[in-house]
Amino acid sequence: APDCKSIMEWLKSVHFYRKVPADLTEATLAGGTISLLSSLAMAYLFVSNFRSFLQIETVTSVRLDESQEKKIQINFNVTLHHLPCRFASVDIADVMGTHLQNVSANIVKTRLDADGGVLGRAAARPRPVEHAVARSVDLGVPVPKVSPELDVDGMREAARSRKLVLVNYYAPWCPWSRRLQPVWEEAYANVMQKPFARDVLMAKADCTGAGANLCREQHIHAFPTVRVYRHHAAVSHESYVGDRTHEALERFVEENVHDDDHEEAVRSGESEVGGVGEGCLVKGVVLVNRVPGNFHISAHSKAHSFQPGQLNMTHEIGRMTFGRPLTPAMLRLLPDDVAAAHDVLARTLHVATGQNTTLEHYLKVVHTSHVLGRRQIDTYQYTANSNNYQDGGSLPSAVFSYDMSPMQVLVQTERKSLASFLTQLCAIIGGVFTVTGLVDGAPEERVVVQAP
Repeated sequence: APDCKSIMEWLKSVHFYRKVPADLTEATLAGGTISLLSSLAMAYLFVSNFRSFLQIETVTSVRLDESQEKKIQINFNVTLHHLPCRFASVDIADVMGTHLQNVSANIVKTRLDADGGVLGRAAARPRPVEHAVARSVDLGVPVPKVSPELDVDGMREAARSRKLVLVNYYAPWCPWSRRLQPVWEEAYANVMQKPFARDVLMAKADCTGAGANLCREQHIHAFPTVRVYRHHAAVSHESYVGDRTHEALERFVEENVHDDDHEEAVRSGESEVGGVGEGCLVKGVVLVNRVPGNFHISAHSKAHSFQPGQLNMTHEIGRMTFGRPLTPAMLRLLPDDVAAAHDVLARTLHVATGQNTTLEHYLKVVHTSHVLGRRQIDTYQYTANSNNYQDGGSLPSAVFSYDMSPMQVLVQTERKSLASFLTQLCAIIGGVFTVTGLVDGAPEERVVVQAP
């Protein structure tokens, strides 16, 4: 039809890329070389652009923290190598006046021996110890100090000759020691009148005087400490933790003088078996205000006094993170630098090199959000600076001071769009083809000019 033919003729007229008959073209050695080089250039640029298209680009920005949470969760796992669990206390303080002592909610304490072996789980809170007043006080009569005073040699002799030996390790300056002393003396006098008196001994040792070497040998750092010795052994890992009354002490002696082991006493909660250099693994979570503050682990007891120079706060940190715990799969999605800053103190050991040494860690915490497409992972990065210092007459502790940054780091991963990749690909092919065409055509133009 005429209309169809006219349309086809019109389409031919708008052809941008009109073909030159092969008879009018000429192949040259220079043209072939240029064509080969242009093909290699296009292939190299295509591969480079394709690799760039496959890579994920990380874009980091900083903005004010938009979190509406008033509290933040701290997840920790700290091993104190020389502090028994019954004395380990987790305390929290901040600039808003918060001060919580011996926090036990969501915290688990595990008793460890000197080699890191598990001795058992400790009670969240030690049971309260009942104290008694000396009976002679009501009569206005001073209590005579008649129980034997032991040193190292006296301890060995007592253990050799008696089936059961109880030793009260005390310090004259300690109020708890002074409170126990008259009760101990009266209980001793009553025990010595029992039929089994020849098989038992209740003695004492002054850790600031003649018994100082014995106290060091027995690793005593809290006063008063009552150790139980059985089987004629001069070294004991069993401590009496029952009530400090006449009845409780006398009953313990009577029930244990002929016992070959400590199992019944441990089951009743009157004694606790530990080890030389007993430590404590403290792990759990605490919720703190999003303000500068600290939580610290120190020695605390409502029935003991501590000698600062005898406390060693050497500790190992297994984990120290902020916010909700991340699963291993979530950690693998984070960039390496973000994942590394998530738990900076993990698997680090901090050693107290002197007496009465406090170990402090200052943590600067930054809220970090990692956006993966439609998914967002919220975590917290922090930097840590650790220091140690001698704290005068105060008890040493392991301190973790934290300060929340008001800024938030937003980490986004972006992939180049397909449209952008195709646009760059066309630019590469067209640009190289055009430039090499100009280079190939330049000599011919010079020949045309010289022809006249």
